[in-house]
Amino acid sequence: MKKLLLCTAALTMFAGSVLVLDNKNAMADTQQNGNGVQTNTYFEVDNSQNSTPAANPDNTGSELNNPDQFNVLPTKATGDLTIDAVPKQLDFGKTNENLESNKVNENLKFGEGSSYYYAQVSDFRKSHTGWNLTANMSSMNNIDPSLKGNFLQDSSITFMGNKVNGAYSNASKDGANNGVNTTSPITLTPSSGSVSMMDANNGSGSGTWLNQFNQINLNANRSDSGKYEGRITWNLTEGPGTPGQTSNNTSNSQQQ
Repeated sequence: MKKLLLCTAALTMFAGSVLVLDNKNAMADTQQNGNGVQTNTYFEVDNSQNSTPAANPDNTGSELNNPDQFNVLPTKATGDLTIDAVPKQLDFGKTNENLESNKVNENLKFGEGSSYYYAQVSDFRKSHTGWNLTANMSSMNNIDPSLKGNFLQDSSITFMGNKVNGAYSNASKDGANNGVNTTSPITLTPSSGSVSMMDANNGSGSGTWLNQFNQINLNANRSDSGKYEGRITWNLTEGPGTPGQTSNNTSNSQQQ
């Protein structure tokens, strides 16, 4: 009888051990059932050969069709930080008025004569450290080669009613609340150098932005009869600027 009891006890202990081992295996199976396994994803973006088309200022989420018809010059510039578009021409027309004050004062208005006046910048860099768009005005010289050195006296061009809007993926945004800045008025003269027209703060300015110039004024003193022309050169540099102030940096040049 004692032997039988011992054997029974031994079997009972062995069965308990098996039960414990089975519970441990069940826990291990639960930890290794595949929960949390990961699949890697990958995609590369290279903007070095991409350009951003001129946006439609009346519907900034879309491209401007036939930009030449609207006096817009697309640069077709490629890269991560680009000037995309500027006004093709600022044609202030002709005056034959009796200038009693000896002053020329001619105006261009946004949308007048189907002309849009704006400058557009895109930033698709890896890190957004801000940027600065500047404009530099040359003197307006008589186009007659025999009158070399004859220029429009004391000429200046003033941009007024300036406003920054986002374009494409930024179409619902305005610059003032998103760290992309301008000021108004901004005046260029042949002696003012490169003047900041629009800038982005450090950490801002990603995507596409345009600065709409609602009125542009030409001012000059009375000059000799003739046809005069000049150039505005646009430059884009990394890092913020101060709109309306002179900047010495030059890069990514575009002449109007």
